[in-house]
Amino acid sequence: MEGPGVYLIKEKLSFLKGKIPIMVSGNTKEKKELLIGKKVLDVKSMGKYLILEFDSFYLVIHFLMYGSFRINQKRKGKKERLSLKFKDTVLNFYNTSVKIIEKDNFRYDPTIDIMSKEFDKLKTKEMVKNSDDFICDLLLNQNIFAGIGNIIKNEALFRAKIHPLSIGKNIPSEDIDKLIQESLSFSYDFYLVRKKNLRLKEKLVIYGKKFCPNCQTRINIKYLGKTKRRTYFCETCQRLF
Repeated sequence: MEGPGVYLIKEKLSFLKGKIPIMVSGNTKEKKELLIGKKVLDVKSMGKYLILEFDSFYLVIHFLMYGSFRINQKRKGKKERLSLKFKDTVLNFYNTSVKIIEKDNFRYDPTIDIMSKEFDKLKTKEMVKNSDDFICDLLLNQNIFAGIGNIIKNEALFRAKIHPLSIGKNIPSEDIDKLIQESLSFSYDFYLVRKKNLRLKEKLVIYGKKFCPNCQTRINIKYLGKTKRRTYFCETCQRLF
């Protein structure tokens, strides 16, 4: 699940702020009993992480590829990874990673979160400019672009007209600016589509396509970079730096 989807879940669960779990269950190996009787101070997201803040620790949820949650419902035939029972609400998580992390041991940094108003474009630009890595890998680096997944990566690169195997430090300053802005803009569109229960497919211009919408040549589909994630790109329209 990419950042926009997690941000939307954060919004949906914001009503939990101030509530106190009175019972916990699930097959997570974390010491879930620590949550009982502790007030939820805030509900946050950072990149691909959903974060429930307690007094001295965070409950950190990663939805992996197929994670989900239910409010006052169960998924038929599925065992809860974690179930939190409050006075008037039951929250169930499925197929997720669950971690209970002391606050001092978790880096909560909204300046790298693509869905945060505190996202620092200049800081991100400097990290790209000083890197020898492929831009397709940099975009998936959660310490630089927290929340970007493979769909956003492909769409942002095509819209910025940058070849995925361009080296970070070789990309001109104005092109990095364009890429960062396209990443943020598409992430927000992604969020709005999910929020309105629309089809994301209608917003995609490169991901999952066969032909370039600009020049009509066949799109390349390769597993590129160190991450070896599926990448859609046009050799004609996307410049290699």
